[in-house]
Amino acid sequence: MFFAPLCPHLPTETLSYFILMEVYREILPESYLLILANDVPETQQDANALDWALRRAARSGKSSVWVDCSHLDHLPPNAAELLTFYYHKLHKHGMNLVLCHVSSPVQQELDSLVPALRPPIVNNLLDAELFCQQEHSTRRIA
Repeated sequence: MFFAPLCPHLPTETLSYFILMEVYREILPESYLLILANDVPETQQDANALDWALRRAARSGKSSVWVDCSHLDHLPPNAAELLTFYYHKLHKHGMNLVLCHVSSPVQQELDSLVPALRPPIVNNLLDAELFCQQEHSTRRIA
């Protein structure tokens, strides 16, 4: 992964380059859905599946990326920073990245990030759709 740490409290030398999780993806009419799970990938090549999936989502041409965290009981190390990095990267290009179905332990891990920096969190996929529609309407008006 090639991203700069967004949390100054984490020294660069402690960042690992692999995030062990499974990422399932679904291309929807108006968005790109990523479903994250704490399953351990079968191969080392799959260890950077989150970065790979977020890169594909960024190039998909979809206006929104929804990240379903319902299968996560915790965030792997550096996953929050990577999600935050892509949130800002996509936002610069007029795209949204929204987290949904976030459990309490994952929410606590995300709360360690500066609130203004972290991706928006909504309850479910319907709320993600409504949030993204509102964001796109706001951008058109501005």
